Amino acid sequence: MLKIHTEATVIGHAECLVIGGGVIGSSIAYHVAREGRSTIMLERMMPGEGASGAAVGMLAAESEEFADPEFEQFARTSRDAFPELVRELERLSGVSVEFRTEGFVTPFRSEAEGEKRWKAANTREDTQPEWWDAGELARRIPGIDRQAIGAIYRSKETQLFPVQLCRAYTGAATVSGATIWSGTHAEQLVVQNGRICGVVTDSGFVSCNQVIIAGGLESMNLLEQVGFHYPLYPVKGEAVAVSLKDHPLEYTIYADDVYLVPKQKNELWIGATSLPHHDDTEVTVTGLEGLLARASAWLPRVREASFVRTWAGLRPQAAAGRPFIGAVPGVEGVYAAVGHYRNGVLLSDATGRAMAALLKGANAAELGISKFSSARIKEESL
Repeated sequence: MLKIHTEATVIGHAECLVIGGGVIGSSIAYHVAREGRSTIMLERMMPGEGASGAAVGMLAAESEEFADPEFEQFARTSRDAFPELVRELERLSGVSVEFRTEGFVTPFRSEAEGEKRWKAANTREDTQPEWWDAGELARRIPGIDRQAIGAIYRSKETQLFPVQLCRAYTGAATVSGATIWSGTHAEQLVVQNGRICGVVTDSGFVSCNQVIIAGGLESMNLLEQVGFHYPLYPVKGEAVAVSLKDHPLEYTIYADDVYLVPKQKNELWIGATSLPHHDDTEVTVTGLEGLLARASAWLPRVREASFVRTWAGLRPQAAAGRPFIGAVPGVEGVYAAVGHYRNGVLLSDATGRAMAALLKGANAAELGISKFSSARIKEESL
């Protein structure tokens, strides 16, 4: 039986200790704390400064077109909870997440492409996409490329400001009784007699009854300390913000090769490149040129926009192709929520709710997350 001991000074205790302050960890801290359980969240930087802060904030449950039905349902459930969630988070935290509900538009340049997209968009009875012809598209999005002959419009898709979402989650978690420790790095899980008893940080030892690892790419080290191998790798994503001062975009344009996401102050966020196994956060000239070229191909007036800034982040992609959400086998009291790739913002609410339920004894099947569990991972590896 695995045993890890520590001589570190005890600096705190909580029933539940959440490691990671991105949108996943912040959501978990909020949902667990609102259940009335004492909660501490550890974040080595500031909440939202990692991969979450580099996201553009799309809640694209339909536009992503998830191939797996369980994954798709999980994503839709999470997206559909956001209107009420945002109201509650903003009420408790006083932080605006800049929630926008205009919907997403996927344009196309040929009838064949349009028919293909229309068929894909109508795979479920609860989906209500709209078909816009060229005239409707031009009316709704002035200046759209003239070669675009139509679009699929999804009214349920929404978007927000990711860093503000993290701040709202943590603010609401604090109001609900949680404690947020920024600038605190979790170094070692401490296990005695097969059960978690705390975590050694760079500031001392924090005891707990349950620990939830939600620290993105850095989670692998902690998971491997207790013998659980769930490989993650970075996928670099570059983005650029420009300003459309005279004629700001209203709808999010979600195309195959680029997305254009309107924000406050007439900003337009354009993303994103996808570079697997790149572990730097530098924005390359090639990446920037490609993004602007693809964006202006759909919306030519992007060429006349004012430059605002660029940035890049590292998405935590799971080698298994989907996130792990559940109890870590072999050690009682250890849970993880990792590998959300580019859907962390979208899946944050459902992940937080699911984890809070798991900590109270619910099982993966009744929560609709069986495919994210260790049992399914073990089954598929045989």
